[in-house]
Amino acid sequence: MRSLYHGTIYEFDHIDVAAGKGYKDFGKGFYATAIPSHAERLAIRNKRIAEKRQGFLKNKTGIKIQPIHAYRYNLLFSEDTADISVKVFEKADKEWLRFIIQNRKCATCTHEYDIVIGPTADAETATIINDYYDELEESGYSDEVCEKVIADLKPENLPKQYFFRTQEAVKTLEFDKVKRQVLE
Repeated sequence: MRSLYHGTIYEFDHIDVAAGKGYKDFGKGFYATAIPSHAERLAIRNKRIAEKRQGFLKNKTGIKIQPIHAYRYNLLFSEDTADISVKVFEKADKEWLRFIIQNRKCATCTHEYDIVIGPTADAETATIINDYYDELEESGYSDEVCEKVIADLKPENLPKQYFFRTQEAVKTLEFDKVKRQVLE
């Protein structure tokens, strides 16, 4: 079993993969990380984004960051989860880059994997990909251009993320506890 963490600004008592947002690295679903501080950073970032949106809407209510939720991820599948398909990206490589670009381009796109594990593409990643986007498209995502993008990404600095696309995949998670309240 591995401990995973999810930082949020929303209260919830069960995971609903349909509540996830599109245009994300691995698609629409539930994301977690093995690094508690990364979950905290994501919760703080999402709080700032929500506050900006509220500012535009002239709604000045405060956004609270909810506790970091901890889960146990059972790597050994049960009979209930035997048909789950898992994709693991060991590193940020050309296949990973193509996969995240495809998912970030389309809110409703889906793939065949129930669980995807691999490096996180952060805000800086999006900027770098946007800088190379035309060149990637024109080259047909050639190996040469993909290698340039990956070199600029500094993939050794990207933490691993765990993505759960289906409710069946969520069955591999067991709620552990509320890790701690994020204070900002």
